[in-house]
Amino acid sequence: MTKYVKTVILIVVLLSISAVVSFITFIEVTGNSNRIFPGVTLKGVSLGNLTKNQAADAVEDYVGSLQGKYITVHFDGGSGRIRVSDTGLQADTDNIVQEAWSVGRTGSFLQQWQERKAVAQNGRKIPFKVTFSKEKFRNSLNDITREVRVPPRDARLVITPQDTVEIVEGTKGTEIDFEGAFEQLEPIFRDDLNPEINVSLVEVNPSQTTEDIKNLRINGVLAEFTTRFNAENTNRSENVRVAAMALDGKMIKPGEAFSFNEVVGPRSQEAGYKNAKIILNNEFIDGLGGGVCQVSSTLYNALLRAGIEVKERHNHSLVVTYVPMGQDAAVVYGAKDLKFTNNLPCAVIIKTVMTRNTVTFKLFGDTALKRNVRIINNVIKEYPFKIAYKNDPTLPKGQQVVANKGQNGYRVVSKMMVYEGNRLIETKQLPSSYYKPLDQVVNVGVKPVQGAPGTGVPSGGGTRLPEDDNPPSVADPPAGSTPPEVNIPPEDANHPGDTNPPEEATQPEKTTPPGETSPPEDTSDPGEDYFQRPVTIPPKP
Repeated sequence: MTKYVKTVILIVVLLSISAVVSFITFIEVTGNSNRIFPGVTLKGVSLGNLTKNQAADAVEDYVGSLQGKYITVHFDGGSGRIRVSDTGLQADTDNIVQEAWSVGRTGSFLQQWQERKAVAQNGRKIPFKVTFSKEKFRNSLNDITREVRVPPRDARLVITPQDTVEIVEGTKGTEIDFEGAFEQLEPIFRDDLNPEINVSLVEVNPSQTTEDIKNLRINGVLAEFTTRFNAENTNRSENVRVAAMALDGKMIKPGEAFSFNEVVGPRSQEAGYKNAKIILNNEFIDGLGGGVCQVSSTLYNALLRAGIEVKERHNHSLVVTYVPMGQDAAVVYGAKDLKFTNNLPCAVIIKTVMTRNTVTFKLFGDTALKRNVRIINNVIKEYPFKIAYKNDPTLPKGQQVVANKGQNGYRVVSKMMVYEGNRLIETKQLPSSYYKPLDQVVNVGVKPVQGAPGTGVPSGGGTRLPEDDNPPSVADPPAGSTPPEVNIPPEDANHPGDTNPPEEATQPEKTTPPGETSPPEDTSDPGEDYFQRPVTIPPKP
């Protein structure tokens, strides 16, 4: 090979290398540009030679031009139009711009050059990626089709004022096939189809069928219980009404647990509760929600008679008079609750009945499970109240006035007896109850009487006056006697719905447990409501 030939070959190689380097440099430099290559379009809108930001603006402008257009909707029984803006149309602008910019920038340098050349000659259409708002589209469709849509009607249980149970059968409804209609939106804009949608009507079943209601097995009153209150005590009456009505209509299905406090909620002013007498630390004071315990106690007695399993129950710290001793159920939000589980094979519905001075709970279920129940409460220990004397500088010296009457304490054991006809079939021990005695407070006058020399009364509340060896009998009732204001109603007296099993001795049995000489210690209770005499609630409007 001559020197000349070698020189020519070298020149050709160098030129080739230079051309390749120039080509690669060109492809790389133009690829790093922020502009989209010519020939790239979106629905006829040119995006070529635009920066990413400019292309994004162009896409949004195009979407804006569509918002005022209409889509025709056809359905059996009519037709209508929906504005595109009412479909919630939005473009996936970021992905559209990124895809447009990527044209001619993927693959090898040769592939990029070939793609750019093809796009410049033939163009490249970028897919129109869009999203819609199901909520907006549904609202628009519902408005257009409101005359042909018929909602299904759930079957339901109706308890009449006469306590009969009726089943209102459910009916099927007619609705639009929303999902089928929604799927037709995107192809209209993606594939440039005619802006029309065909909406199908479909039959819809009720969510609760007649068979569902029948399976609840509710056909009448299973048990009921009534207590009375003083209608003139308006605050307490209102508290009873608020709490009782919170329970009205509640359904407890088989196996379901129920909490009184969870359903009734906190006893707050916002919930409508007012100040009335409660028991706090063995004293009667005004507190928010006084009277709610009468509601829980009434429900407790109805539950026992229905044979429903009570999981949690507390007696009051002092005797209350709206139910027999041993049959009360104190509740304090966050501390004491009345809880039960429906252990019956039927559902149970609570019906609240209010009169001017009574509250009644009727438990509806399968009357085939109705029981003949008698509850026996025996006092096994009585704790006489003590007397506390307190000096009163406003009373004439030697005069005594009972400021707070005393109340005996009791320990009570209770049992429930279930009969089938006249035959006793079950005896169940109920939770025992301990009620503290309440001290009787006697104010003793220490104010000097004009013309009589002072004898010097000891300071503070003494138990005896020096000059009086025999205090009046009002301050010293016989041991074991029951103060007049402590009214212990006879068991189950005058409660609607109670049956009358065979006669059984109900005289309280008084025994003294070995070694027990004084009331047992008891920790301070949270506030419980208290009631001393019959009290009332306005009738429900």
